[in-house]
Amino acid sequence: MKISITCRHSDFPKNLQSHTAVHVQSLERFGEHFESGEIVFDTEHGETTCELILHRHSGDSFVAKDSCADSRKAIDNVVGKAKSQIIKYKEKHSAKSRRHEATLHRASTDNNTPSDNDNDQA
Repeated sequence: MKISITCRHSDFPKNLQSHTAVHVQSLERFGEHFESGEIVFDTEHGETTCELILHRHSGDSFVAKDSCADSRKAIDNVVGKAKSQIIKYKEKHSAKSRRHEATLHRASTDNNTPSDNDNDQA
């Protein structure tokens, strides 16, 4: 994945930028392959705002944003938010999930149909 890091209104140390790149690269382990990633740092009023945009090969991008006084904490929060978005997307779009939902749907419709015994007693 190609990662671009943009710093607005200030310069961020190289070790912070490498820390960010390592954390963002770790998101690919969830099986989602990203075309590119953008990290935008902005400093306003003593707070660091970090925005992460992960561009997928097809479909919508994942976007996460967080503000914090500590830059490393902002990075960790943004990566955590993106991680939860990826996991939620994967759970929603996996074939296993769809099979499970279909089984639950069949089970609930089978229980709601009246049986012959109920009609005989009436």
